[in-house]
Amino acid sequence: MENLIEMGFIPVASFRVEKKQYIIEMTNHECLDWVESIYVHTINNEIVRVGSSKNKLKTRFRGWERGVTTALEHAKSSTPLWEAMEWEKMLKDTRGILYAKRGDIVQTSVGKINTYLSEESFLIGKYLPKMNRSKHR
Repeated sequence: MENLIEMGFIPVASFRVEKKQYIIEMTNHECLDWVESIYVHTINNEIVRVGSSKNKLKTRFRGWERGVTTALEHAKSSTPLWEAMEWEKMLKDTRGILYAKRGDIVQTSVGKINTYLSEESFLIGKYLPKMNRSKHR
């Protein structure tokens, strides 16, 4: 994941599915309060999903845990069952690594702008991660 490191991403957590529970274990607690950030799910050094969060990363990551776990329990969830089952399959006997970075700030003629949404879209288009339902924003 050298490319991610070169882009300014840092490893912030590991994630796994265990007994129908999607679990994120933070390894970097400093990032939990970051806002307007981009995060990348990797499994076995493959980028499998790119996402972003306007709000705090801790809120977004808890949403991931809740959504995938609820779907794996066959209850109504924001995560489709097929997607939760794919996470479970990909994480069988392994863990993934979550990387994150704050969006870059760019000075424009109208003021400073955080580019996190543009960065997310660019990375989705570049890597076409299999777990991104949409290939563009």
